[in-house]
Amino acid sequence: MSERFKCSHNGICKIPNVPETIATAGQTPSILLFEINDVTGGINLQFLSNKKSVRPIAALVLSDSSDSHKMPPKTPIFLNILSKNPKFENKLKIEAFAERKDPVFGPEIPYSEILDSNNGFLDKNGAMTIEYGFHFDSIFDIIQEIWKFNLKCKIFDGESKKNMITYEKRKKKLFSHKQLILFHDSHSKIYNETQETDTLKLPLYFIEMKDFEKFLQIAHGVQLKLDSSDLWSVIVIAHRYGIKNVLAYCERQLVMDFEEENYTDEVFPIQYAMRAIKFNLYRLLAVSLELVLKNLEKWGIDTDYLFKSLNWGEMTNESMKIVMANVLYGEY
Repeated sequence: MSERFKCSHNGICKIPNVPETIATAGQTPSILLFEINDVTGGINLQFLSNKKSVRPIAALVLSDSSDSHKMPPKTPIFLNILSKNPKFENKLKIEAFAERKDPVFGPEIPYSEILDSNNGFLDKNGAMTIEYGFHFDSIFDIIQEIWKFNLKCKIFDGESKKNMITYEKRKKKLFSHKQLILFHDSHSKIYNETQETDTLKLPLYFIEMKDFEKFLQIAHGVQLKLDSSDLWSVIVIAHRYGIKNVLAYCERQLVMDFEEENYTDEVFPIQYAMRAIKFNLYRLLAVSLELVLKNLEKWGIDTDYLFKSLNWGEMTNESMKIVMANVLYGEY
């Protein structure tokens, strides 16, 4: 398998009219390979008339040069000039890092070798074929204005080094670094399920892939800004797999967004308290209970109704302590 498949963005491109460009000592226009947010990747051929040779150039370009923070600091790039002649197989390739927008220069080939039909560098239309790969471990999210992990593509060289976990749901897949996620796997649920194959099969129904990606981003330390609906979806996943740093992050966001003036009755605060009990989110439980108890008379509810709503008999000891502290003493 070609080394380009280690890269998140890879393929084969043809650069046309090479003999004509050599004759005029010109330079081919850049061929657009892909676009990711405001960054485009491209390749062109540079003709070195003083050396009578040619070399490919790969580069990343920003649509707005003032947005330099959207450009990765280092990008692994792979280039390989293909030939139909077996003697040149893998002889004209390069792997290098592009420093932000600085170009990467490929290997040089003399004009004479390119134009020699026995060498097989040009097709019948005079086009040169170049294999390429650009790898992005992270991608700038222009909506949230933060860097996120590129979980939809395999980790660079992750399979050969056995340091990658694949998450599968039907035909959809995500990928993450094994050590990063297992560091937070407090109950060893992910570890146990991936020990033999390095693959975690996700449930077909109650976990959505878009929510699982948010869960992985937060588990890796990315501070996503999510609404309450997304936070609860992520909490369900984090609770299932015992990833405490994700539970703590989501709970903190819910507590910070818990504004008393947003609630005119007991429905949502009690719902929050019930969910907090289910997922052991004790800070959120204390905050939501405080609001309900402060408004018992205003909302026309009593403590018996509250205890029934919260399923007192199914609570953990810690949840019971918080409920009683709020009911009896008005504090946590």
